[in-house]
Amino acid sequence: MNTRGRWISAGILLLAFALRVTWLGVKPAHFDEGVNGWFADAMTRDGFYHYDPTNFHGPLHFYVLFVSQTLFGRDILALRLPLALVSTGCVALVLAYRCYLGERVCQIAALAMAISPAMVFYGRYAIHESWLLFFLLLTAWGAAGLWRFGKRRHLWAAALGLTGLILTKETYIIHVTAFILAVPCLLFYEKLSRSTCFAFSGWKFGRRDVLQAAAICAGLIVFFYTGALLDWPGIDPPPAGPRGSLAGLYECFGAWVHTGTANETHHEKPWHYWLQLLAGIEVAEAGPGERVRITATIASELPAALGLLASFALLAPRTNRLARYLAIYGVGALIGYSAVAYKTPWCIISLLWPFHFVFALAVVRCAQKVDAWSTVALAGALGLFTLHATWQLNFHHYDDNTEPYVYVQTRTDIDKLLVPLNTLVARDPRNRYLTGHISVPEQHPLTWLLNDFPKIDFPTIEQLADPPDADVLLVSDTLVESVEPNLHFNYFKEPLVLRGTSTDTATLYLRQGAFGVLFPGRVPEFQAAAEQTDDVK
Repeated sequence: MNTRGRWISAGILLLAFALRVTWLGVKPAHFDEGVNGWFADAMTRDGFYHYDPTNFHGPLHFYVLFVSQTLFGRDILALRLPLALVSTGCVALVLAYRCYLGERVCQIAALAMAISPAMVFYGRYAIHESWLLFFLLLTAWGAAGLWRFGKRRHLWAAALGLTGLILTKETYIIHVTAFILAVPCLLFYEKLSRSTCFAFSGWKFGRRDVLQAAAICAGLIVFFYTGALLDWPGIDPPPAGPRGSLAGLYECFGAWVHTGTANETHHEKPWHYWLQLLAGIEVAEAGPGERVRITATIASELPAALGLLASFALLAPRTNRLARYLAIYGVGALIGYSAVAYKTPWCIISLLWPFHFVFALAVVRCAQKVDAWSTVALAGALGLFTLHATWQLNFHHYDDNTEPYVYVQTRTDIDKLLVPLNTLVARDPRNRYLTGHISVPEQHPLTWLLNDFPKIDFPTIEQLADPPDADVLLVSDTLVESVEPNLHFNYFKEPLVLRGTSTDTATLYLRQGAFGVLFPGRVPEFQAAAEQTDDVK
């Protein structure tokens, strides 16, 4: 790589990093982030992560969150920073494919990934998806290198990539299957239309290297799935639930298949859901006697969408063989994910990356065969549009439920509770012992966010104290009529909807005696009976 190429690649990485870490805490903690933080807290309490095959996620992510939270504190930034770095690392891995696809192609693909709305949006989340993408890129890079160069580093990349997939999420099985099936599909089509040579160069390592890599990777799997060797079956004292077991490596698939086909989770989507996200098309379900309504918008993932269309051009003779393989794999993975009814939008980032390569290859070929200036102008306009969509989504509409990527997202309404609480704690750390009752159906991410407040609990309606007075109350609106007659203090009241798709509205009560200093001149919306209250007036 020449000096100019290094500067361009460095600029792409800097842009990717900036988009992923700038105002990283602006978005409220997501439901799943709260769950993951709760698992990290459980590790602090129990000393290890107890793997549950019905959780459908491998243990690696939780150990990373545990380390980050231990080093930097219980904060949403501490949870998100490792994933922002991993997401930036994915862009760096795309650049590493230059030895197979050429420097210019990889720079365009890396830029497309760096500014992709989905890649940035979910790269700023403390969820598993960025890990899955990283290990997919690493596995494919290592496997291609094993064939083309056969060096030891490619062996280790492929082995560690596959190990990372196993340690991350059960959906790796779809990708591994697509990787494998793409090989006979490629070989069959090569007989009909030959691509450019991607010759096998032989392996420059021995059996000992293979055994070492296999032993290390197997050791990592055993280490993480057995709670750092502390969660073996039959070891006392047992944690809540059954002891960990390596059988979970395959038991997870039975539970996952049931969840993906049972239509019981409310996350079921039609088979064409991923194409809708790519193409910017929303299909509204129709009732009896109604027409299906189709709304078309300009897709924010246009580079990947165009890459999917351009994949058909790779059927022509003398096209890049690795790009042809990646296109076949990408379509196979897309079909596999489409066949599963259970769909959540963050999974799209593990589907986009092959088509970023194909898009980049198409741009380079158009510049060579048609007109360089026109191609650069069109690609630049496309990039600016994508960057604008990314900026709007990540820094303005991050909790807008009309955005397709904003899914079961916590609303900024949560700040009505968190900001007053944290303000009081900043003024006097003893306020961490304020009392509170949170009685709402959807408790995540509050269980993690409020774990530093030992006297705030999460009772059901049957467990709610009598009287229910506390410094903080958050109750479902269905409980308001039964709770308010039993309150003895004056409270500031706020309506609160925790999640954008929630139909459960709630009411927040902040006791005047504790929070009045933050609201000078404000009259409490709930006034207790004069003969009952002894609160501050």
